[in-house]
Order: sequence, then structure tokens, then C-alpha cells
Amino acid sequence: MIIHDQHVHSYYSFDSKQNIEEYLNKATELGLDYFVLTDHCDLNYLDKGEDLFFDVKKQDDELNELQNKYPNIKILRGIEIGCKPNALNRINAIIKNNHFDVINLSLHESDNIDYYYFKELEKLGVDETLKLYFSRQLEMVRNYDDFDVLCHLDYGFKTAYLGDKNVPIQKYESYLVDIMKEIIKKNKALEINVKVQDVLPMEHTKYLLDLYKKLGGKYLTLSSDAHEIGWLCHNFDIYINIIKSCGFNELTYFLNREKHLLKI
Repeated sequence: MIIHDQHVHSYYSFDSKQNIEEYLNKATELGLDYFVLTDHCDLNYLDKGEDLFFDVKKQDDELNELQNKYPNIKILRGIEIGCKPNALNRINAIIKNNHFDVINLSLHESDNIDYYYFKELEKLGVDETLKLYFSRQLEMVRNYDDFDVLCHLDYGFKTAYLGDKNVPIQKYESYLVDIMKEIIKKNKALEINVKVQDVLPMEHTKYLLDLYKKLGGKYLTLSSDAHEIGWLCHNFDIYINIIKSCGFNELTYFLNREKHLLKI
């Protein structure tokens, strides 16, 4: 089996215009056995009452139609949850009332700060904002259990790095250690996110992998965070080599919320 991409967005996400059938054609070209969509669910975005969420029923109906058209690929259902304490009851209801093969957990915004934009990090100062970002992420993984993968641990740091190449990730190691220890304790997987890693030095990716390995981390997913077909499985061969060089010989994938390991 060829490892499939476990973090993919379509036009059901607010920040993508990509139709699904083009993904399936690309997946066929790549010889994938599985294809999964993990569109966004960010409730009460920036505490403004706005829900960045897709119509699960409408998407499911479309995927059923496409499954009949593409019997060579097993189409899976996933979701990327932007976790917020003030939306947990609604998030729990969404997960309970729908079938997902994989639940990706992310932190995109908190405290009225969208961590995608460098100008947002400058409001409190980059250092203070990164401390806030990692502390909120730690609270998230400590207080929430119903997920499979922690996505782009260094999402906020990537934004800081793009604005200031001198920001050192090692400065936040105490947060990284605590976050990784939590997901290891809970048997969750850590995502290597190609879209984030591609803008950071290779040494950064190796640092995260080495730290995770040192702490006893075992489960890794490799994902592109694709928002268009050109990113599906983007640079997977490069990152598989990096992952192997750091002592990992398996990647994790999920079917019906259950872990499966694939040797690399």
C-alpha cells in the first residue's frame, strides 16, 4: 500500500476552491488505495460567533456518488477540528452524530489572534504570542481526548519564522516537550505537515522528530494540508527520507478511527 494523504481540503472548506473529483483523478495517478477529506470545522471563529464549517450531509452525499464512479479508491471521511473550549459541546455533538475515519486536531486561533498572519503575532509581540500559542495548544491536548492526530504543532511558529527568520524554535522546547508528552500518553499521532515544513529549514523538521523520538513518540502521520490538487502527497518522498533518518520506520494511518501502521 502507498501511504495516503491524511490532511486534505476541498471547496467544502472556507479557504479552498478545489473540487473533489480532481483530487480523485490525482490519487488514481499516484496509485493510492485510500483518499480522505479533512475539511475545516472552526466554530465561533475569533469568538465572533462565526462558524467556519461545512455541510457534512451534503459532502457525504457527494462522496457516495464519487465512490461509485471511482471504485479503485476507498474514499474516507475525515475532519479538521479547530478546538476551542467555548465550542466543545458542539464539537462533541458533531463527532458523535457523524462518521469520521480520522479526526485531526488543530489550533488556528485563540484569544482573538489568528495565528496565520504575522501582523496578528505582532499585537502582543512575537515572543509573547508564541508562548500563548503553545500554552493554548498544551491546554487543548490536556483537556480534549476525542481526536486521532495533532496537526501542525508548529503552525504558529511557521508564521513567526516567515516574519522573522531569527526566531528559534528551541526557545519553546519546554512547551513542545509537554505537548508531545500529552499526545504520547494518550496514544495520539503527531502530524508532519508538509505545507508547514516546506517553509522551514530541514533542521527544524529534524529537531521536532528527534525530540518526539527522544520522548518515546511512535505514531506519525505524513500529510500535505492540501488545498489544491498540486499539493496532494507533495514531497512525500523527501519527508519519508527525513522521517527514516530520525529513526522512525513506520507511518500511521487511520480507518474508522483505528490506527494502522505502514512500514516505510
